[in-house]
Amino acid sequence: MNSTGKAIRTAFVCAFAAGILVLGGCTKYASPDDLKKLDAADKAAVSAERDVEKAKVERRGLEKQLGDKKSELAAAKTELEQVKTR
Repeated sequence: MNSTGKAIRTAFVCAFAAGILVLGGCTKYASPDDLKKLDAADKAAVSAERDVEKAKVERRGLEKQLGDKKSELAAAKTELEQVKTR
């Protein structure tokens, strides 16, 4: 490719990149729509964290119940063996 073609190609690429920056709306401030989306995502994250904490509390309760039931089962097995040996 000759130097004129390279210059035209470079100019086109630079113009295209500048157009994207101008039309892309590059600003240092968030748009109201972006802020609404961010707020909704924040609320969803807080809600999910609450749900996770509730699930953890429920799991601890269920694990305690499971331990209690296992103890009851062990006691019942012991009693069953005692009854069998009589």
